Amino acid sequence: MTLLLGVDNGGTRVKLLLARDAGGRLEHVRTADAPTPRGIGAMDELAAITRGFLGDDRADAFGITVAGIFDEASGAVVTSANMRWLEGLAPARELSDRLGIPGVVVQDGVATAIAEAVLGAGRGADDVFVLALGTGIAGAHVVDGAVRKGAHGGAGEIGHIATGRGEKCTCGQSGCLESLLGGTRLGARWDRARGVHAQSTAVDVVHGAERGDESARAVLDEATSALANGLLSVMAMIDPGVIVIGGGLSNSPEWIIDPAVDKARRQATFHAIPPIVRAELGSWAGAWGAVLAAEQRVGDALRLEHT
Repeated sequence: MTLLLGVDNGGTRVKLLLARDAGGRLEHVRTADAPTPRGIGAMDELAAITRGFLGDDRADAFGITVAGIFDEASGAVVTSANMRWLEGLAPARELSDRLGIPGVVVQDGVATAIAEAVLGAGRGADDVFVLALGTGIAGAHVVDGAVRKGAHGGAGEIGHIATGRGEKCTCGQSGCLESLLGGTRLGARWDRARGVHAQSTAVDVVHGAERGDESARAVLDEATSALANGLLSVMAMIDPGVIVIGGGLSNSPEWIIDPAVDKARRQATFHAIPPIVRAELGSWAGAWGAVLAAEQRVGDALRLEHT
């Protein structure tokens, strides 16, 4: 029996998922999450969290997600707008050295897309764009089961399609989708609109809107308008067969996904509107994608042993 560990190292929470490969079929063993370690000692803290999660079990391999761009050859993070402390580090190698388990790094949007394409809402489709709405906004285009990464590995960064107008984004541009819809930015914009220092989250904004708070509804209206424009941009650029929307913010479809899709349909001109569906794996898609990357890592190692 092969045990596989997925580490979804998100900007706000780190999600850990242990699965077993039972004759080519992945079975869930257990999950846990914790606040994402930050700063200089982040990898040491992440290793400690992972050891506690594994307990007496020993994984055969792990996959770890990166919110940003990494070098394929070295595994080192080139840029991560929300996790600057990872830049220059190779997270899989760092965690492997601490745990004594082989690992592989995978971009978070790619992990989500692969998981949804193989295990979730995109299964059976030939052409899928998966959009993950969380602390960051990531995406990936899956064609015939493979992610199109682009010439430099940066394809799918829909969160940083910028208009040049609006708030400054963590990436340095202005008017990015992520600066309007990213989870922490959404809460911060609501706090500013109310003139408070509450450090609200996206969930708080949704709860405020549910209670009838007009400022919360205005913030969400602006955010979903930006998401609608992002969806239309995806349709114009790559004409996907299916769009799958996941990530933590997708857990409030009536306030985030449904209004954005309605606006995109109303604003569309030449665009071919594909089916737009909610992801099936929820906020754990990235962790499942990391597990799939670990599974491939084990398979590659076995093939090398027999050549």
